Amino acid sequence: MQAALGVVWETLKDWYNGMVGLAALNMLWIGSGLTVVLLAPATAGLAAVTNSIAHGTGQHFEDFKDGAQAYLWISLRWLMLNAIVVALLAVNTVFYGAIESPIGPVVQVLVATLAVLWLAAQLYVWPFLMEQDDKRLRLALRNAVFLALGTPVYTLTLLAVAALVVILSAVTILPLAVFTASFLSLLGNRAVIERLTTFGKLPTPAQPTIDGDQQ
Repeated sequence: MQAALGVVWETLKDWYNGMVGLAALNMLWIGSGLTVVLLAPATAGLAAVTNSIAHGTGQHFEDFKDGAQAYLWISLRWLMLNAIVVALLAVNTVFYGAIESPIGPVVQVLVATLAVLWLAAQLYVWPFLMEQDDKRLRLALRNAVFLALGTPVYTLTLLAVAALVVILSAVTILPLAVFTASFLSLLGNRAVIERLTTFGKLPTPAQPTIDGDQQ
């Protein structure tokens, strides 16, 4: 949990330091989402920008365009897959909630568990697509699910924070327009990079040199 809270803190600092650009990108993402069709590439573009920030290489607006173009077809498949999964989860929840059978509540609990796992995977899937040399959506989803299952406390902590952000944003409206999507995208990238670094899959970031230590 401590590692997850550390990721949340670093994400908040990153967002604060780049709030003007990230707020603008957040509004661009929402505007794109209103068209439905542009939601998918806009999500890819936002992930590309926040991935760059999470790696400490700065915020570059051209990353949004490049990410949207490079991941266009992958993003459309991702959006379609999400629509199918959400529909299946909703149908099963309604169906098994309506039948009078002892198996109904059991299946509903199972569906709810799968829904939480799917949400966790969505937090990680775009960061994995950014980090993988192999850009297959199936591989990113597999890695996202494995990370969620392999680090349950870490993942549930991040999901709790994400849920709190979404709820507060929905209630107060304004953060939804300028904060939420960019923060969640940055949180996912920060989390995946931190886990990959911890597991030795990425090099540890170099520490700044103190003048007194120089030879």
